[in-house]
Amino acid sequence: MDYKVLDHEATLEDIKNYKYENQKIGVIVHIEDKDGNILLQQRGVKSRDENGLYEDIGGKFEECDLSFKDTIIREMEEEAGTDVKIELSDSIGIFHCYKKNIDINWIFIIYYGRYIEGEFKIMEPDKCEGYKFFSYDESISSDKVSDSCKFLIKSVKENYHE
Repeated sequence: MDYKVLDHEATLEDIKNYKYENQKIGVIVHIEDKDGNILLQQRGVKSRDENGLYEDIGGKFEECDLSFKDTIIREMEEEAGTDVKIELSDSIGIFHCYKKNIDINWIFIIYYGRYIEGEFKIMEPDKCEGYKFFSYDESISSDKVSDSCKFLIKSVKENYHE
């Protein structure tokens, strides 16, 4: 796993240097509330991987998406509904993560989101069992949070300053 800080909105040009077998491009939003608690979703039984574990909201970049930011907005609505208000940054980093159990090299564009208000809904019940806010310490010490998510949480904390 590795994390690269970005100082601009990510484009396809930014990921041209990543050349892995079985590579997919995705987006993730790291959401915190005003107290610094981190929102994670529990992966459902029909999720691609990490079933039962907690991870950030995210998903695959589709060819129909106009930008990575459009992708993360679409993913947030698909996964958590439209009743929640999140203040979304431009992209803050690129995260490479190899998921051995499904043999995929993910290249994720990372966004930071500040939870403002509203209710997170379970829009895809087979893929999401629920949402929970974790303190930073709780998130990195919990056996219910995936290792890749813990790595990302630490990377965001070390490298992103509002």
